[in-house]
Amino acid sequence: MYWGFNEFLLVKLFLVLTPLLVSFIAVGINCYTAYRDLDAVLDIFKNSYAVTYYGRMPSGKWSFATRLSLATNLSGTIAWSSRYVRRGMLDPEELARLPVSIKTRMMWSSVLSISGFVGLWVVIIALEIFK
Repeated sequence: MYWGFNEFLLVKLFLVLTPLLVSFIAVGINCYTAYRDLDAVLDIFKNSYAVTYYGRMPSGKWSFATRLSLATNLSGTIAWSSRYVRRGMLDPEELARLPVSIKTRMMWSSVLSISGFVGLWVVIIALEIFK
């Protein structure tokens, strides 16, 4: 079967839109975390510099974009927590008190964000190479 222009265009669209969809799912998870779980996370991490540094503004003055940015930063901090614990920026006792559901959600968010970003660059480079 001969692949015409339209079929190749559909393959390109699929390859580009898939990493974008993965990234949008990560943003959706971060929105959910920012709306629902952020206050609980900030209540747990009172002594961890990695969390208090980002969340130092009074919570009553946060817009949703601020909460989303904070949730995204904290997701990366939680996903790669061993690095922050080794440096003394994250308290291991506070990390142990974080509910597993929130921790899992934050880890998925970080992994999906990075996967979408890397996947998009791989697709862009591959499409440029195989023009």
